[in-house]
Parts: sequence; C-alpha cells; structure tokens
Amino acid sequence: MTKNANRNRRVVSTVELNSPADQVWNTVGGFFTIHLWHPDIKKTEIGSDQTSIPELRRILTFPGQPKTTEQLVLMDNENLYYRYKWHAGEWGERVQKYHAELRVVETEIGKKCLVKWSSTFFYHEDALTQFYQNGFDALKKKFGAPFGGSSRKN
Repeated sequence: MTKNANRNRRVVSTVELNSPADQVWNTVGGFFTIHLWHPDIKKTEIGSDQTSIPELRRILTFPGQPKTTEQLVLMDNENLYYRYKWHAGEWGERVQKYHAELRVVETEIGKKCLVKWSSTFFYHEDALTQFYQNGFDALKKKFGAPFGGSSRKN
C-alpha cells in the first residue's frame, strides 16, 4: 500500500463536559444549528429544494472552502444523538463514504456528560479529528471540562 492510498478509516472523538446532558444537547442537538457552536462553520443553510424532498439536508459554509451538503439519517432527541452523511460538495468527493454520529451521554446525573463524535470515511489521511477537536474546544469554553477529552483513529 502506498503512503497516500485511500483506505477505510474510523475516527472516534470524545470530550467530557461539566454540564447536564440535556443542556449540552440543547446546544449540539440541532442539525441546522451547528454553526452556532462550531467555530469552523460560518453558516448553515437550508436548500431551496428542501420543501420538495423528503430528506433533511443542511448546506455548510467553511471559510475558504466549497460548500458541503450533509443529510440527516436519524434524529433521536430522546436518546440525545443524530446520524448524518455527506450528500454533495467537493469535500465529500475527496473524503468518500462519510457517515457520522454526534451523541451526548450523561455520565453524572444532572452534572456531567460525555460528547462523542464518530465517523467512518474513505480517504488517504485522517480528515476529521482536528475538526471535531475544534468543536469540542468551543464546547469546553462554553460548558467547562474536567479533562481535555480524547481522540482515537484507526
């Protein structure tokens, strides 16, 4: 295998926060509001065709990059997670088969939670860990964190 060959990858990143899970979910659980808490996303839009298709899609604007469209696969507000996948845009043509999940788990009732952001994709390098960490750093500033969180990639 050559150094720059694409391969299947999995990234799992977590951060523990000093806040109840439902309070954190109120911030991160909105599929269309990621730009309100993640510093790398400047804008989230809803496509002009959204009312004529059954799928829920968001269009993300990143500074200096082409827009990316992601599609919601599953929203589970009761269990505090959602799954989504890449739908359109130049990024996903390079970083292929991108599927992700964002989940909040209560670790100490009413006091602490863990946010887990995981994904699978096909690419020649890790394309997500730093992006996830940038979002977690913003959450730590907002909610406080007893530890720095961790990341694991395969």
